[in-house]
Amino acid sequence: MSVLIKGIEMPENCWDCSLLNASSCPCKNYSSALEYTTSRHPDCPLIEVPEPHGRLGDLDELEQMFADIDNAPYSGFDGTEPFYSAEDAAKIISLAHTVILASEEAE
Repeated sequence: MSVLIKGIEMPENCWDCSLLNASSCPCKNYSSALEYTTSRHPDCPLIEVPEPHGRLGDLDELEQMFADIDNAPYSGFDGTEPFYSAEDAAKIISLAHTVILASEEAE
């Protein structure tokens, strides 16, 4: 399980991180205090989500949705009629589960 905390900027180093004292933070393994102030730990679990962004979803789930359709008899994605268009593909994408809503800047 992961957590997205909206409005928090990616810290440039461990010292500036609000999770510095978290028991599971790998920066606790730094050998010197100087390392805390100059960089983030190579195994830092934080991942930056670029802003603005549209809705974010599970691409594996989306891929499976297309595979299920493609494996259906006469799917249209295999070159048989009826052919599916980009509009049809967009509709399938719109049905995919949203994991994180679009950022306010993207709306």
